[in-house]
Amino acid sequence: MKNTLTVHLGSIIVGIIVTMLLITSLATYKTAYDQLYKAAGIEAYGCANITTGLINPGDIVKIIDGDTAAIENVGKQLNWTTAHKDIFEAQYIIDLDGNLLALDDNLKEDGYKAGDQLPIDKEAIAMLKEMGHPTYSKAYEFGGMKRLSGYAPIYENHDPNGNVIAISVIDFDASIVGDRTWDVVSKGILTSLIPMILASIITLLLIRRKTKPLIALIGHAGELAKGNLSVKDTNFTSKDEIGDLSHTLNRLAGNFREIIGTVQTTSVQLTKNAEETAASLNEMKDAVHQVATNMSETVASVSDGTLTAEQSATILQSLAEDLQDSKATADASVMNSRTTMATAEQGLTRASEISRDMDKIRSASIETGETIQRLNEATTKIQQITGSIAAIAAQTNLLALNASIEAARAGEHGKGFAVVAEEVRKLAEQSNSEVNQVENIVQDITANIRSVVISTEESTKLIETGSATVTQTSQSLSDISSAVAKTVEEISTISNKATNEAEDSKQVVKLINQLTESIREIEEVTTSISAATEQTTASIDEVANRSNETTHMAQELQQIVGKFQL
Repeated sequence: MKNTLTVHLGSIIVGIIVTMLLITSLATYKTAYDQLYKAAGIEAYGCANITTGLINPGDIVKIIDGDTAAIENVGKQLNWTTAHKDIFEAQYIIDLDGNLLALDDNLKEDGYKAGDQLPIDKEAIAMLKEMGHPTYSKAYEFGGMKRLSGYAPIYENHDPNGNVIAISVIDFDASIVGDRTWDVVSKGILTSLIPMILASIITLLLIRRKTKPLIALIGHAGELAKGNLSVKDTNFTSKDEIGDLSHTLNRLAGNFREIIGTVQTTSVQLTKNAEETAASLNEMKDAVHQVATNMSETVASVSDGTLTAEQSATILQSLAEDLQDSKATADASVMNSRTTMATAEQGLTRASEISRDMDKIRSASIETGETIQRLNEATTKIQQITGSIAAIAAQTNLLALNASIEAARAGEHGKGFAVVAEEVRKLAEQSNSEVNQVENIVQDITANIRSVVISTEESTKLIETGSATVTQTSQSLSDISSAVAKTVEEISTISNKATNEAEDSKQVVKLINQLTESIREIEEVTTSISAATEQTTASIDEVANRSNETTHMAQELQQIVGKFQL
């Protein structure tokens, strides 16, 4: 029963009822506690206010002034109050600041004495001072218990219109309020439990009654899920959701019976057809496989023949090409030899011409050396002349300086002469500068002439060496020309033979190429037939596999349909 809908719904409803009872009980307890606390506070400050009539205000004044006898006298009066009311824990008198003025024996037993500071509710004391009427405190911890204190003012001469000189305090045990509240509330809770239990039982019974048809419908649906379509239809005729679910399950069972019957008949016929098709396709597949095997062997044989023919054609083609290359090489050698012979003859002629030119160059080089020597002598003379000019410029500069000094001595009469002397000095300095430039240029020319002389001497030596080399080259070219003439005759003979062999090889290559083309055409036709056969085989294999899959699916369908009982 623990997992049934009845238990679940009943648990929810009972939980809601229990929760509401708890909420109501807590609200009742809070309200009762507040009211009882208020009543206890009123009782506390009422008793404190009544007992103030027993206390002489004059004794309070004496206590404030330090009279210890008055403290004992007032303490005896306070003991009378606590002795006649068991619910009072203590009574004592405090000043307006919370200091003990007088106390009963209960506080004395706890170790307190006059002048001690006791905890007070400052808000309540402030209200008492302002309004002048009794009040009570909030619950607080003091002396090992939770206390509730009632405060009552003590007026001077008991005159309510006079000044408050002290406060009378009576303490309750605050736990009494909780005990009284629980006594009140617990009776109400116990009284409410009986109706709650009865309501829970009735609720479970009503839910059980409404869910009972669901159990029958669940059993009916379970039989349908197992494949038992022969189960009888349900006959719930209620107008609620139970009736609708009953009609729906009945229609579902009827539809299942119709569908499964049709599928069962179809699956039997489908299995039979699929098995026959698979057998036919398997026979066809074997025959096509045999044809494909034969065609593959034929293609392999034709391919071997084609490969052999192509290799033969390749070899002969390579031989023909080699012969052609040999002929071309021989022809080229003939041409090169003839060219070489002509070049050798031209070289011999050119060598003679070069020898004559070398003689002319050697003569010209000797003349150039003599000219450069004369030029070197001329530059030496130029250097001598520029040295003289530089000395004259220096002397002129010195004379101009002396003239400037004499002009300065002459004073005003020598100014014109001083100008002339300055111009002469500038002209001397310019001449000296230009002479230096000329001297630098002459030195550069001299250095270049020396380099030319050295180069000319080396050129002369090289020209003499070149003349000897040209003579030797002429003799070598003459020998080369004779050897090349013999080589040309031999290569011409080889070229003629290579030409004849090349023509014969071309004819053989042509015939073999024609044979190769014929074999290739046969191979292509055979390959096409083999490919078509393989494609047909693949198609038949695919159809056969699908037919086998169809047979397998039909058998699985029969097994599934066999689970249902019609």
